[in-house]
Amino acid sequence: MQLNTKLKVKNNSFKRMPTSQKVVFAIAFILFVCYTATILYTLGWALSSSLRSRPNLRNTPFAWPELPLQFKNYTLAFTKMEEVLGPGNNMLKLMFNSLWYSAFGTLIQISCATTLAYVVSKYKFWGRNAIYFIAIVVMTLPIIGSLPASYKLIMELGIDNSPLILLTFTSGFGFNFIVLYGFFANVSWSYAEAGLIDGAGDFTIFLRIMLPQAVPAILSLYILAFIGVWNDYMGPLLYMKDMPTLAVGIFRYDEESKGNPHILYAAIVISLIPIIILFLSFQETIMSNTVAGGLKG
Repeated sequence: MQLNTKLKVKNNSFKRMPTSQKVVFAIAFILFVCYTATILYTLGWALSSSLRSRPNLRNTPFAWPELPLQFKNYTLAFTKMEEVLGPGNNMLKLMFNSLWYSAFGTLIQISCATTLAYVVSKYKFWGRNAIYFIAIVVMTLPIIGSLPASYKLIMELGIDNSPLILLTFTSGFGFNFIVLYGFFANVSWSYAEAGLIDGAGDFTIFLRIMLPQAVPAILSLYILAFIGVWNDYMGPLLYMKDMPTLAVGIFRYDEESKGNPHILYAAIVISLIPIIILFLSFQETIMSNTVAGGLKG
């Protein structure tokens, strides 16, 4: 009943739109449908390829999988990956490396962005505008431009092939900073003033008054950032050669083993399962706290 009411409201809203807005809406809808179709086709083709035999996949790559389905490819992905990448580097180990790297790296990244965005948006001090300007500039610079300097610094510090590589997530700049800056800037300072009257300090105001209001937004950004770090392979490929993540392991397997595409696709599907589960579990949180590329206040 509630769903039907929502659909009626949306239908009436669409009917009241001017013709120009309807055209724009229709074009955007078609583009999103096409974009969704390409993603679903890619996922479906990867899943289909992971259930086929090697001769069938090589001879007819776009055909339907033959019967019986080759579920053993998923078992082979665990053993063959270790054969190519070396002892101990099986799928479970790669998944564990991806998990701690993504979970703690994202936690550090979001924590630094949150504290920096709050301070810059709510406190007046010398250099405040410069910090915001630097954050904008950092977002416009291509990653490849700073890669040589970052690589040299990390190697000289000796934090490669070590959990200390997580220190590279402490910049606090980037998309998360910009979004959280806008969020905190729109939060009324009257909450903090009430806390000051009751004797609360700056840390208490941040931790017990301001931060709880930002938890839904922070959670949405954390999930999106987690997915990005999980899929990243350039950083782990350069700095974690002895601790490969799933993305690096699949990349190296593809480079070093050209004759097993069916096992490669099985490994890709396995790497997607945690991300799909995470997104499906928190999709309402993400959608309810994001709108038009930003965050709801």
